[in-house]
Parts: sequence; C-alpha cells; structure tokens
Amino acid sequence: MLKKSIIAKLLLLFVGFSFFILTTANASAAGLVPCGLGKSDPCTLCHFLIGIKGLIDWGMKIIVTLSIAGISIAGVMYVISSGDPTFATKAKGFVTSIIIGFSLMLGGWLIINTTFWLLSAQKDGDDYSLGLESKNWYTFNCSTTSTTSGTLPPTGETPIEGYDCSQLSFQSGISAQCNDASDALKTLIVCMRNKLGSKMTINSISDSAGLSNCQTKYAESSCAHTAGSCHYGGADNAGQSEAVDISTKTGLTVNNITTAANECSAGYVLDESAKKNHVHVSTSACKNN
Repeated sequence: MLKKSIIAKLLLLFVGFSFFILTTANASAAGLVPCGLGKSDPCTLCHFLIGIKGLIDWGMKIIVTLSIAGISIAGVMYVISSGDPTFATKAKGFVTSIIIGFSLMLGGWLIINTTFWLLSAQKDGDDYSLGLESKNWYTFNCSTTSTTSGTLPPTGETPIEGYDCSQLSFQSGISAQCNDASDALKTLIVCMRNKLGSKMTINSISDSAGLSNCQTKYAESSCAHTAGSCHYGGADNAGQSEAVDISTKTGLTVNNITTAANECSAGYVLDESAKKNHVHVSTSACKNN
C-alpha cells in the first residue's frame, strides 16, 4: 500500500509539473508571431516561417524538460523500490521508454537537418547549392517587411544635395570605399541618406581588400564578397560597385532601410541583419546579389 501511495503521489507530481510547463509555454506562445496587431504591422510569409520555427523551439524545450522530469521520477521510484524486483523493473522500463522516445525524436530531427544541409548548404564562392541559401533547416534569413509598410517618418535633418563622402557615415575602415560607387549607386545612397538621416551607416560599398583586386581575385580570403557580387559590379565583375550594405546597429530597423530603398527605386534588397547586422541594397542595374 505504501508503494502504491508513493507511486500515486509521484504520478500526481508529474502531471502537475507537466501542466505547469505546458501552461507556461502556452502563455508565451502568443508572442511566437509578433505581427498583425495593427494596420502598420501586417503579417508576412516570413512571420509564418518564424512562427513555425518558434513552435519547433518551444516543442523541443517541452520534450527535453519532460524527459528530464520523467527520468528523475523513475530514478526516485528505483531508489525506493527497496529490492522489490517488480517495482525496480517498472522503474527501469519507464526510463527505457523515455530514452527510446527521446532518441527517436532527436534522430528524426538530425535526419531532417542533415538532409536539408546536404541539399542547401553552400560555401562562399561555390555554385553547388540549390539556391536555398541556408546552413540548415532551422537557420534562415527572410524579411518581415510588408509591401504595405508605408512611408518613412521625417528625419528633421537638412537633406544633402549631392554625393559627398564627408557627409556620409561609415563603419570603421569603410570610408575608403566611398568613391568605388557607380553613379547609379551614388544617386541611390544620397536618396536613402536623405530619407534615413545621419543614423544611416554604411558597412560596405566595395571591399576593404580593394575593388579592382577582388574583381579578379575574389576567391582570396581577404575578399568579403563572392564572384559576381553587385559590390564588385555584378555578373561580369567589372565597373564600379552597384551595392551598399546599411547597418542595423545604429537605431535603424530592417523595415526603415527597406522602405527607404524601395522609395528610392532600388533594384534589390536583402535582409542580412541576422548574421551580418546589415541590409544589402543594390541598384536596378544589378539585381542578383
């Protein structure tokens, strides 16, 4: 009777603990997709992907937590078995079931991750990927900017009238790239600077290793971009730079930068803030990368 009473209490504790974890997780689940709260914050496909990833992360935490709790309870059952082979066998079976279940879940996760990595992982300068531009199935870049994001608020600053390197802000060591911009890129930069104000900081225009050097020796480790990059003039690796990277570490959001780029008729915008803390913007003369 004592053992049955102890088992009942342990099971009750396990159910209560599980309910607490699930309730807490559900309370936080409301913030998995932070969008759709107003007309100025519409949901996008990227928000959907972020929500799926959030659910996967949330589920993993619950499974790990419950597995640890289950093994702990089984361990207590085994300790208090007092040599009772039946009770000890039940405790071992409980642990075995938990380990098998957790192993199957982890094995499935690893198989999916490995498959997606083999299909989509890419290395700078190589062309063997399928264009998914991901390192694995749960790390990705996408933009949460809606096409209905609206216009930028006024900066309250005096606009600049022409392309003047002294009036632009650069990340340390990048100002030397200023004159590598094409005429089209200079026009784009001036337009975006007037919309974003002095918070706009340029992370890259061409390459610190030298534009002409990296146009012919882009495979060298000193060159930051890949062959055909708009930073090197595009597919032919010729001419001036057709791209600029705008920092997201100076108070500007991806939405701010993307909106300014679109209003200035940019050809291509790529959110690289997750890994590189900037948004890549290129002119209409170079729309690929």
